[in-house]
Amino acid sequence: MELKKLEVPTTSITEVKRSPMEVFDQAKQAGTAVYVFNREKVAGVMLTQTQYETLLQELDELRDGTSSEPPQKEEEYADTELDELYKLLQKSLMTGSSISAKVLDERMVSYGFITRKTGFGGVTDMINELKQSGKITYQSRQKSQGKNVIAEIMGKQEKSARLLDHIIIEKIYMK
Repeated sequence: MELKKLEVPTTSITEVKRSPMEVFDQAKQAGTAVYVFNREKVAGVMLTQTQYETLLQELDELRDGTSSEPPQKEEEYADTELDELYKLLQKSLMTGSSISAKVLDERMVSYGFITRKTGFGGVTDMINELKQSGKITYQSRQKSQGKNVIAEIMGKQEKSARLLDHIIIEKIYMK
């Protein structure tokens, strides 16, 4: 079994004990959380204050339902595993909401899809695909009932965001 390399910065609990400020600097430079490992298992995640506050703000916006579009009707699937996954995606990637490409990719990976980020930065290819086709396509790591599961995140690049890696999710398809 091949181990998957994390696409995010990592450190050990020993390094955190030795110099926590270096880990915060690492999170700031990478623009993402740093996973802290203890004996080859994730013990926690470290964020800068700004990253944490941004996450809280996004969560509040999602809870307030500041989406300008009405909720989409969920489609039915014969495969209950696929149906549950679809509902999970609908819940965590709300239509009409804005999300950074990096966070989108991390969430999709956490739900069992293959990462779309490649190399340093990694989100450029995702944004380019979105501009060209209007969607970002993900493939699952495991098959469901002998078939590959494909998720298509339909949307557009958010132009008003500070960083140009934010996406407005319009619809989610699974096949």
